[in-house]
Amino acid sequence: MNLKSVFSKSLSVDKDNPKVPAYLQLSHIIKKIIASGDFPPGSKLPSEAAIGKHYGLSTMTVRQAIGLVAEQGLLRRIQGSGTYVTTPAWTQASFTWDGLMELLADRKNSSLTIIKAGIMEANAKVAQSLGLHKNGKIIHLIRLVSHKDKPFLLNEAILKFDPQAPIVEAELELSSLSGLFTGEGSNYIKKTFLRVEPSTLNQTEANQLKTQEGETAFKIHYVFYDYHDNPSGMGWFLTPKKYITLTTKIGLWD
Repeated sequence: MNLKSVFSKSLSVDKDNPKVPAYLQLSHIIKKIIASGDFPPGSKLPSEAAIGKHYGLSTMTVRQAIGLVAEQGLLRRIQGSGTYVTTPAWTQASFTWDGLMELLADRKNSSLTIIKAGIMEANAKVAQSLGLHKNGKIIHLIRLVSHKDKPFLLNEAILKFDPQAPIVEAELELSSLSGLFTGEGSNYIKKTFLRVEPSTLNQTEANQLKTQEGETAFKIHYVFYDYHDNPSGMGWFLTPKKYITLTTKIGLWD
């Protein structure tokens, strides 16, 4: 299969883009090509050198891109043989947050209230989770998101304290929260791990969300990582169950 004819159908790599690294752009291109069917399961990708030459990228950058797609279960590397497209694993599913996404996307009618903000020393558990030294400093935030003056999302966030880092200022904006759910991404967050579990609201939480104590809710724990794969923040979101409907598509969707 002709490399140029297949890869030329896809978007080019903007090596001067300061927001999205070249390897991340290339990983999206590779996934798009796989989804198109040009490289069906079992087929072999061109060599890293050939892909790098086509896009004017280093072999290391191409290797990073392929490694990222392989982590997502779409490629398999065989030492001494090459990289092969795998059959999509149907056990791997990506969920969307219907309801919650719609409210967060309506920026005109949404608002963010800072309930608590302070700098403090991280406890042992937080320091270990964020890779901090003993007595490392963190920023502790408690925030409430409302839509048309009705609160629907309570958030507790813990961030590494670095007054020079853009994450400090950015986390005080509504977009920093909505991006996690709407898929907008971030200039400083490469990836996020989310864990969803059922919960019930205690009195304090119910008062903040202006609802009834004991109401069923979803608690969404998260850890996000910077572009060096270092954890830079963690916390949880809490929202009454009526605001979340989880939907997913299984398989390889373009």
